[in-house]
Amino acid sequence: MTTLPEQSAPNAFETAILEAMARERPSLILDVDRLRVRRRNYTGVGSYTDFLCDESGEQDTVSLKAPIAMPGVPSGMGAVLFCRGQRPSCLETFTYGDDFWTGAFEGFSVGRASTPE
Repeated sequence: MTTLPEQSAPNAFETAILEAMARERPSLILDVDRLRVRRRNYTGVGSYTDFLCDESGEQDTVSLKAPIAMPGVPSGMGAVLFCRGQRPSCLETFTYGDDFWTGAFEGFSVGRASTPE
């Protein structure tokens, strides 16, 4: 597992996932400009991004319904956001299947969640 030092703001990959989650769940309180990253861990099959947040409030989990396409990850990726009081505390990304992911995200895309017909 690789731990990278804190960066002050979410990167483009994290931001796109968070914005897709906010579209899927409008009650999610998301201000990307004020969100600060405490730590990032890359596991080889995903990542954990811990955000600075108030630890008060009820715990909640938001799963991304939209697909994440990532070059070099044939089966795609998914994401789960752990929240405290509807505010992000940790974003987990993961690969599907046995795909390996280095943490590089150039060329990714976050689709739209499919809606039932």
